[in-house]
Order: sequence, then structure tokens, then C-alpha cells
Amino acid sequence: MSLTVSVVAVLCAGELGAAYFLGGGLFLDRMGVSCEKSGKRMAQVSSASVVPPPPAGAALLEGHEEAGGECMEDSGAPWLAIDRYYRFNGGREAVVIHYRQAAEKSGWMPSGPGSAEASASEAPFDVCFDKDLAGAPALLRLRFESTRTFLMSVESSLDGEPMEC
Repeated sequence: MSLTVSVVAVLCAGELGAAYFLGGGLFLDRMGVSCEKSGKRMAQVSSASVVPPPPAGAALLEGHEEAGGECMEDSGAPWLAIDRYYRFNGGREAVVIHYRQAAEKSGWMPSGPGSAEASASEAPFDVCFDKDLAGAPALLRLRFESTRTFLMSVESSLDGEPMEC
């Protein structure tokens, strides 16, 4: 009985190891892709020249005056996000139109369903744009937190894979 249990345990461990390897775990570890080595990419993504300015009348949300940046490894592949929260007394439509125009001028391209042409009332929860940033893909995300609050974030995976909207 114990021999059978031991054989099953070894086989299960082997399958888990293979899944980790085939899923990219060992490959990413060997490549050194982790949040510990994200400083250079964080600097590129958080550069003031990367994020289009907010619309006139928008103000950084109290308690969020500084751009918040973090590296996360919760989904397997590490990725960065630089967040800026704004309060805006105008309409959602004005924010979407502003960022579509500002993003286009800065070289960002619409990404995801509805990001390019839907009106603000028809736009999905997130309105996103893609851009190559220092040789790797980045995502600019506009998300409405409430009728008067929105989030503008720049996101980038550390493994070079494009982020999804």
C-alpha cells in the first residue's frame, strides 16, 4: 500500500513539475523576469512623457496626488501598473473624447472592443490603447470608477507579452 502511495506521489509531483515548466515557470525564472528586477521598466512606464495629460478641469483625487506604481506577480507573469486617479466634474463623454485624441497624438492605438469608436455611454468598462514603449508593449487604460472619478493607468508585462484590455 505505501509503495503504491509513494509511486502515485512521485508521478503527481512529476506532472506538477512538467506543468510548471511547460507553463513557463522555469523559463521565466531562468530569464530573470521578476518584480525584483523591474526598476528599469518601471522608470520607462512611469515617465511623465508616457501618459497623456488629463482633460482640463480634472484634478488628482485626494489621497492619490502621486502616481502609484507597483509590480505584481499574482497571475504568474509579472507586470507593472502606474495608476493615476482623477476627479472630474464634466461628463464621461468628455473624458473619453479627450483621451482618444490625446492618446492618438502620443502614438497610442485603440485596443480592445469599443476603445476606438463607441460613445462613452456605449464604451466598455475599460477604454484601452496600445503602444510600443522602449521596445516592449504597453497598455494605456482608462477606467471609470464612478460618475466623477476615473483611473488612468499604464501597464506593461515584464515578459514582453502584450497586456489585454
